Formats: sequence, C-alpha cells, structure tokens
Amino acid sequence: MPRIFLLSLTTGIALSALAPMAHAQDFPSKPLRILIPYPTGGTPDIVGRPIAAAMSRDLGQPVVVDNKAGGGGVPAIQDMKNAAADGHTLFLADSSQWGTLPAVQPNLPYDPVRDFAAVGTIYSNVMFFFVNANSSIRSMKDIVSQAKAKPGSLRYGISGVGGIMHMAGEAFASMAGVKVTVVPFRGTPESIREVMNGDLDYAVSGGNPTFASMVKAGKLRAIATTGPQRDRYNMEIPSVNESAGISGYNLETGFGLVARSGTPRPVIDRLARSLAVAQKDGAYLDALKRLEYNPLFMSPDEFTAKIRADLEKYTAIARAGSIRIE
Repeated sequence: MPRIFLLSLTTGIALSALAPMAHAQDFPSKPLRILIPYPTGGTPDIVGRPIAAAMSRDLGQPVVVDNKAGGGGVPAIQDMKNAAADGHTLFLADSSQWGTLPAVQPNLPYDPVRDFAAVGTIYSNVMFFFVNANSSIRSMKDIVSQAKAKPGSLRYGISGVGGIMHMAGEAFASMAGVKVTVVPFRGTPESIREVMNGDLDYAVSGGNPTFASMVKAGKLRAIATTGPQRDRYNMEIPSVNESAGISGYNLETGFGLVARSGTPRPVIDRLARSLAVAQKDGAYLDALKRLEYNPLFMSPDEFTAKIRADLEKYTAIARAGSIRIE
C-alpha cells in the first residue's frame, strides 16, 4: 500500500476522531430551547423553568422554555425530531412519553429508544390509592380480599385510558392476582368525586393540594402510595408493597431531559453536567419541595437504561391488562 495512501487514511481517522471533540468545544454556539409538552403554569413547567434558568447561567447561553402542550407530547417530540441533532433543542419528557404511550399505542410516530438521546432525569412523584373516608377498605389487603371474594365487583377510577394511573391500577391487580373493573374519566377530579359520592370503591390519582385538604377534612382517605417505599412527604401513608403485603411494586411518574438521537456524545455529556449543576439550584429545589416532588438524579447511561426498562415494564402491564389505544 503506498505510503501517501496510508498517511491520508491515518489523517482521516484522526480528523474523524477529533470531530466530536470539536462539537463539544463549540457547544453551545447559540440559544438553547427546552420543549415542554404541558401548558405554562403546569407542574412540569414550574420545575422546568428554574432548570432552564440555571442551565443558562452554566452554559453561557439563553435557554428558552417553549411550551408546546397537547397531543400527549407528540407535537413537541416531532418538533425536536425535526431540529438539528446538535443539542440545542431539548425535550422535557415524562414517563408517559417514554413508557406508557408507546406501550399502548403501537402507531406512534416516534420510538423513545430510537429517537431519544437521554441527558438526565429531573424528578419523580408518586401516585395514591384513595378511598371514601367511610369505606370498609382501609388497606390494599382489603381490596385484595374483597376482589377475591367477588371478582370484578370492585370498581376503581382513573384519568384516561392507558395512562400512568391506569398502569398503576392494572399493575397492582396483576401482582395481587385479582380482577377489578376500571372506570376511566376525562380528569382526576371526576374520579375522586365519584369515590367521595360512594359510586366508586377507590381511585388512583396523583397528588393534589385539593385532595390533601379533603383527606384532612375527613372526606377522603389515602391508603397507599405507589413508590417502592413510603414517600418522604407522606410518611404516614404506607406504600402499596407494605399495605398489600407484596414486594416489587413501583409505579412512579418520572421526568427527564432528552435530546434528539444522533446528538454527539460529548454534547450530551456537557448537557448532563449542566443539568447536574441546575439540580443544585435553590429555585429548582424550592419548586420540588412546594410540589412535594422528589429529586431524581441519573446519568445519560442510567436514564437510557431506565427508558428501556420502563418501556418493557409498561408493555408487559398493557399486554396483561389488554390495554391498547388505536
């Protein structure tokens, strides 16, 4: 092989190896945008804005929040997919976008494993099993015993078919080996109202200050939280595992920052370092405390593994419960 060809080949390899380094050194070269698939003032927005502000200070460029609500996050994801794979357009995803929706909607125009480049997680929050304050159900064990005595007779409410609350209810029924009847509503307040009216046996819901006030007023009772152990903000409420006498149950809502697939790894690593700095910011920590959400720190590799594991978990739950949205 001629020496000049070897020299050219070696030079080409060296230059290609230096290309990702050049990307990292030049990044960020312009303002960044974080797409949030929820309206301004919603809880993801409340947490996302201090994260954006702190990352802006760390990166030395404006980080603009772009609220693109609706469509289950699909329009915002499409926006990210259409942007350059250079790390300047990010998406604040939750576990519905990387887990529950792909598990129940086979025709989604994206694949979280193929199309997301994980940067890092931001926070998580638990859900609750609520019953009427006067209900004979005082624990998850009571649900199990009553459901086994009369399969299908217990009715529980959720917000939306195929969402995280539906998954939480079906995962419990599957693990406990019971048959219950799900009643979907357009919103969580409707299902809680039906529980308070005595028309539903229980409901699965996220935390809400209104619901907390109903619990304090003695109109509603929370019998379990959906995390792997008791929630730091609700230590008086047992986990599903504890209340039902089972192990391995864990259905929390997670949030994290992703870029478009194909973004150079050095850029992802720079974004991850900036996100880690932002997660020490006082405004971010104050927002989490106010909302009673839990900080969640994962590296790009750990978050990538979580996306894959959650998608597998929710797909299994959907299959077991015959949950599918066309």
